[in-house]
Amino acid sequence: MSIELFEAYAFCPRCGAARHSTQPPRPFRCHACGYTVFFGPVAAVGGIIVNEAGKVLLLVRAREPGKGLLGMPGGFVDPEESGEEALHREVFEEVGIKITNTSYLMTAPNRYLYQGVQIPVVDLFFVAEVAQGQQIAPEHTEVAEWMWTDLTDEVLENMAFKSNQIALEFYRRGLENG
Repeated sequence: MSIELFEAYAFCPRCGAARHSTQPPRPFRCHACGYTVFFGPVAAVGGIIVNEAGKVLLLVRAREPGKGLLGMPGGFVDPEESGEEALHREVFEEVGIKITNTSYLMTAPNRYLYQGVQIPVVDLFFVAEVAQGQQIAPEHTEVAEWMWTDLTDEVLENMAFKSNQIALEFYRRGLENG
């Protein structure tokens, strides 16, 4: 069972008053103290990491959501961190490599199920290359397996997140169109 983020706000986080309305708040406004919470998306990054042969690094997810399905290296952006900084950090944390020549590709909306709550996310996608001399060293609590692969239809159909599939299809079209 999962709930939407706004449903998790049964009480005001500032004064503790019960939610006045059951309607989806955009934003949540406390009738008692006036505190307002906007339910905008959090930011996350995904990296289309390419090796010297033009293959893309994909990971088999070791945990939910999407356990056993494919994903790209990435994760949530921390406070006071840019998307590019988050990408470098997440790639290193998940697979132990440094990346270079990072360039922005696109964004896509996503939803992330975290402890039963659906969190709205905006995914920022980047293309990057593996820095010279790097060897994959996966973090096994997050990465069950990894592979360098071409972006075939079969690969794209096995992505854990639709946003990742959209970004990879966009990247693949760019390659096909020169």
